[in-house]
Amino acid sequence: MAKGATKKPALSSPGIAKKRSALLSGLSGQAEIDYSPLYNLTVAAADDQILVWKLPDTVAQQEINSGEGFQALTLRFIPTTSLVVVGGMTKAYAGSIRFFDAATGNPQIQIDEPEPILYLDPHPAGRYLLATCETYIKVLDMKNGNTVAIMQKSTPTARGYYYGNGQYVLQSDTLALFDLKKRSVVAPLDAAKPLLFKKGLDGVTFSWVSAEGVTVVPAAGGGKKFYPLDTNGISAFDIEANGAWGIFLLDTQKLAVIDLAAGKIVRTIETTLPVADVTFSADGSSVYLQHPSGSISVYDIGLRNIIKGMQVDLAKLFGAMKSKFGPAAKPETKQ
Repeated sequence: MAKGATKKPALSSPGIAKKRSALLSGLSGQAEIDYSPLYNLTVAAADDQILVWKLPDTVAQQEINSGEGFQALTLRFIPTTSLVVVGGMTKAYAGSIRFFDAATGNPQIQIDEPEPILYLDPHPAGRYLLATCETYIKVLDMKNGNTVAIMQKSTPTARGYYYGNGQYVLQSDTLALFDLKKRSVVAPLDAAKPLLFKKGLDGVTFSWVSAEGVTVVPAAGGGKKFYPLDTNGISAFDIEANGAWGIFLLDTQKLAVIDLAAGKIVRTIETTLPVADVTFSADGSSVYLQHPSGSISVYDIGLRNIIKGMQVDLAKLFGAMKSKFGPAAKPETKQ
C-alpha cells in the first residue's frame, strides 16, 4: 500500500444495483473487456471487433479497425493512458500485438510473435508487457518491441500475470512465481492448485478458488486471506478490491453476492441472459456481466456512477445552452 494512502472501507452490505444500468451490444461473441477510470472508457473485443464506450452512453464511441484477418483474443489498457493493447492471431495462425488509442481509434505500433497471443498483462509502470502465448510467456519492451525475458508455461492452459508490483511473473494454473530481478523460480504463492484464478482489472487484486474455499490477496495488501467456502458449482467469479466480498456465477446461472468472512450469500442477482464471466471495473464502480452472445450488462456499485451520470448530464445541458445562446458576453469596463 502506498505511503499516505488510506484503505477504503469494505461494504458491509454490497451496494450493487438491483437492475443493470446499461446493456452494451454490437459484438458477436463473448467479449474480453477492460475499463479506464482516468478516461471513463470501456473497451471490449470479440473476434475481429473492438468497440469503445463512454458510459453512461450505451452507443459505442469508437469501432476500432484491428486489421484484416486479425482475431482479438485479449486486451488491456496501458496504465494511465488511453492506449489499449490487443493481442490475438492472424489468418496465418501467427501472433500479433496491436496498440490503439481508444479515444480516437488510431493505430499505434504492432509487435508480431510466432504463436497466437492468449493473454496480455501490462507492467504497473507501463513500459513492459507480459504476453502469454501457446507454449511460452514473454516479457516485451513496449518501447522497442525487444524481448526482455522468456519462460516456459507450467501447464498448457496457464496464463502469466505480473505480481508483487511487477517483480514477479505468476502462472495461474500452479501459482508458480518467477523473480524477474533474480531470474529465478521462487516458492509458489500457494500449495493448493486453483480451480479458477482471477487478477482484477485494478492490477493489484488477486484471488483464486480451490476445492476448500477462496483465497484473496487484496489491493490494500496485508498478505493472503483464506476463506473456507463450498465452491462446488462455481464457474466464474471476481472479488472486490478490499477482499471482503465477491460475485460468483453458479452452474445454475444464478449470480450470488457472497460475504467472504461470513461465508454466506447476502443477495442474488437475476439476469435474463446467460452469463459467461463476471468482472469488476478497475475502480470498483461497476460490475460487468459478459454474455456468450457478445452483449455486456453493466451493474452500478454504490453511488459513483450515479454521480458520474449527473455530471455528464450537466455537461450536456450547459453545452447545449452554450451552443444555443453563444459565448458569454464580456462585461463592459468603464473608462
